[in-house]
Amino acid sequence: MRFVLKHAILIASLSLLAACATTSHEQASENSSPLRAMAVWAGFATNPPEAADFVKASRPQGNLDYLPVGVTPAEPTVKAKKLTPAELKALEDELEVSRQKNATAAGVTP
Repeated sequence: MRFVLKHAILIASLSLLAACATTSHEQASENSSPLRAMAVWAGFATNPPEAADFVKASRPQGNLDYLPVGVTPAEPTVKAKKLTPAELKALEDELEVSRQKNATAAGVTP
C-alpha cells in the first residue's frame, strides 16, 4: 500500500512539474514562478531561446492597442457611397452573370 501511495505522489509531482514546463512564452519571462524555476533546475522545463534578429525586426515595436473583449469598436469615419437604383440594378446583373459563369464552370446548371 505504501509503495502505491509513494508512486502516486511521485506521479502527481512529476505531472505538476510537467505542467510548469508547458507554460506560455509570456509566463516564461524573468518574473516566472518559483515552481517553474524548480522545473527548469530539475531539467523538466527550459527557458525559451532568444528570438532571431529577423524575427525581432519584423515585430511591431511598442504596445499594441488591442480591443478588449466585449467592447464595441468605434464607427468608421468614412461612410460608404449610397448607390442609385440604376447602379444597384447594374451591380445585381453583374453578380448574376458572374454566378451563372461560375455555375457553368462547375458543371452545374444555373
